[in-house]
Amino acid sequence: MIRINLIPVPKVRKQERLIIEAIVGVVAIVVVFGICHLLTGEREKAIGAIERQNSSIRQQIQQLEARVGQVERFRQQQQTLQSQLNVIRSLEAGRTGPVRVMDELTEIIPRQLWINSFREQNQSVTLQGFASDGPVIADFLDAMKQSKYFINPELQTVQSADQGGVTVQRFTINVRVNYGG
Repeated sequence: MIRINLIPVPKVRKQERLIIEAIVGVVAIVVVFGICHLLTGEREKAIGAIERQNSSIRQQIQQLEARVGQVERFRQQQQTLQSQLNVIRSLEAGRTGPVRVMDELTEIIPRQLWINSFREQNQSVTLQGFASDGPVIADFLDAMKQSKYFINPELQTVQSADQGGVTVQRFTINVRVNYGG
């Protein structure tokens, strides 16, 4: 059998139900708000971490750009130094050639021969000096012919002269010079 309750429900029960529904609604809203707040906090932490990472990467980029700038300055300095070294090498080559020629000349000059004048123009040298006698001049010419620095020495003049009461032979020699050896 079916039973029907025809007794009216008191208003208090209706209000209790509304209060419970309101409490459940408020609790649900608070729970949703709390979950949203937690999710927002987590997202903000993730965004903050990504921003810190971006900031760190930007700093690294700036440091690398500074290093690239240093590398470029070093390359420019290297090029400048290389060009300076090339100039020094060319000057050194130009300087050592005459030094070697003069060193060779001091090695091949006989004891009884003196040079008064050494004039060089366009790798052509004119030597003037005096010797005790003719064979000393001949020995000097032979030594010059065997040198790698002197090319085709030619005796231009030989004259007897009085030097402090001693008779000597004044001479002039023309020769081409090879500074490269």
